[in-house]
Amino acid sequence: MTNDIFLEVIKSNGAILSYYLKEPTMASDKVDYIPATKDELVYLSALEDEVLPAGMVATIDDLYTHRTRVQAAKAASPTKPVAKATQQRAKAASKPSSTNPQTTNPDAKERFIAALKQHHLNK
Repeated sequence: MTNDIFLEVIKSNGAILSYYLKEPTMASDKVDYIPATKDELVYLSALEDEVLPAGMVATIDDLYTHRTRVQAAKAASPTKPVAKATQQRAKAASKPSSTNPQTTNPDAKERFIAALKQHHLNK
């Protein structure tokens, strides 16, 4: 994991306040600085914007839950792609078909938001 940023987290309740591009050097008895990736920051921002109720912020537990899901997904995915499947995907992508419409960015965003909301409801 590349630690591109540092999240400022309140020690008492785990709320994420902000982020820094470089690790702050001042020690604090009220906040911790947790290393994270920019992708994780994007996830947490989307969680706050699209899933959590207004005024609620993401917590360090949300980050750890996300990391667990990502690690599980990586462990479940095949380590070596099948050559024939890769060739078939390339052929299908070069030839548009009315039976297999391509996903547009707004559709992908809507599915992402729906998945985040469903995840939040399942907690």
